[in-house]
Amino acid sequence: MDMKISVILADDHAIIREGLKSLLERRGIIVSAIAKNGREAIESAILHRPDVVIMDIAMPDLNGVEATAAIRCEVPHTKIIGLSMHSGKHIIDKMFASGASGYILKESAFEELYDAIQEVLKGRFYLTPSIARMYVDSEENEFYSLEDISKSKDISKKEREVLQLVAEGLKTRDIAQRLNLSVKTVESHRRNIMKKLSIFTIAGLTKFAIQEGIIAIE
Repeated sequence: MDMKISVILADDHAIIREGLKSLLERRGIIVSAIAKNGREAIESAILHRPDVVIMDIAMPDLNGVEATAAIRCEVPHTKIIGLSMHSGKHIIDKMFASGASGYILKESAFEELYDAIQEVLKGRFYLTPSIARMYVDSEENEFYSLEDISKSKDISKKEREVLQLVAEGLKTRDIAQRLNLSVKTVESHRRNIMKKLSIFTIAGLTKFAIQEGIIAIE
């Protein structure tokens, strides 16, 4: 391609961000911005309108799945490649259902990420080969839609944001400040989440959030 490719890196680990930035720039790719969480990724994508966002899945404050959906809505031309240590089909399905064009495992060599960038910019999808084989071997060859995955389909976007912060251990007042909501509204969201999921403890909500890929233990 004659035009310079622009990329945003979203990952909560500084070593990974800086390492990828150095490797990409050596290949002539412009790193427009670096984001430490999903909210920063959304803001940076809207500001810089990059060709590609390299998106970690498990990030604090707002995870990569939710950030991907928001970026695809706000900046439709931007392609998103998920980058994660998680190879579970459940989370990968969610990432593609949110609008990602590629999914790479963090154990992959840099050349694979570079190839994935080229592929998604041609309008194609890219999957790490080991994951691609998993899909070929599966009885289900199509990605699930978000609505079909689990009972989390009943939770609204705002409730998912509240759930992530609750599961990360933030107090109600801190969540209210982070999301620019009243304490009363946050408490209402939490009650609604518990009722919809039939889960009535913070430990239970945390376990559910991990199972759903809303947060992850890395």
